Amino acid sequence: MNSQSPAANQDLELLIGAGADPTALAAFLDGLDDAGRVREVRSLSRKALGALYDRCASAPPLQLADFVPSSLPVGKTLVCAGLNNLPMFRSFEKRLVRTASGQVFGFNFQSMSFVTGPGYFEITQSGSELLFDYTKVPSQSDVPSDWPRVLPNDRGFSHLVYKNLHDFCRRVSRDVVIGHATRNGESLPQYFILARQLG
Repeated sequence: MNSQSPAANQDLELLIGAGADPTALAAFLDGLDDAGRVREVRSLSRKALGALYDRCASAPPLQLADFVPSSLPVGKTLVCAGLNNLPMFRSFEKRLVRTASGQVFGFNFQSMSFVTGPGYFEITQSGSELLFDYTKVPSQSDVPSDWPRVLPNDRGFSHLVYKNLHDFCRRVSRDVVIGHATRNGESLPQYFILARQLG
C-alpha cells in the first residue's frame, strides 16, 4: 500500500505555519511520492516560501551531489518543479544537466521564456548551500540538443530578470530545496522552492 504522507491531515503549509522544525518538514516530504511532493510545494503561499527559507537555516548542509546525484547519466535532463513568490507566473521548472567535465548547468522553463530568455545558470557549492550562478552560462555543446539556444543573461530582456543574479538554495528534504535570490550581493525579496523528479 502506498502511503501518501505520515499524517494524512497535514500539509506542508500547515506544518510551516505551526512552526515545524527542519526534521519534521523533511520527514513529511520524504513520505510523499513525486506527484505528492510537487503538489505540496506548488500549493504554498507566497508568504510561506520566505518563512520556509528562514526555517531551513538549521537544516543539514546541502551538497551538490545530494541534489544532482552521481547516478544521473551525463547529458540526461533532471526536471525540478518549482514555485516562486512573484505576483504572477508562479509555477515554473528548472531543468538541470551534468556535463562530461562534472559541471552542472540548468535553465528556467516557464511560460514567459519567450520574453525573458531561458535564464541559463551554473550550480556550484557555496558553504552549506547551493549557488545557482546566472553570471556563468554553459557553451552550446555542454547542453542537450533539445534545450533552448544558450544566450547570455546580460542582453535583451534577460538582463532585467537574470543579470548578476545569484540564488542560494537550502535543503528542505531529500528531494526539495528552498531558494533565495540576490543581485550584486544584495538580498532580493524573492524566494522559490524546487522539487526534483528523478523518475
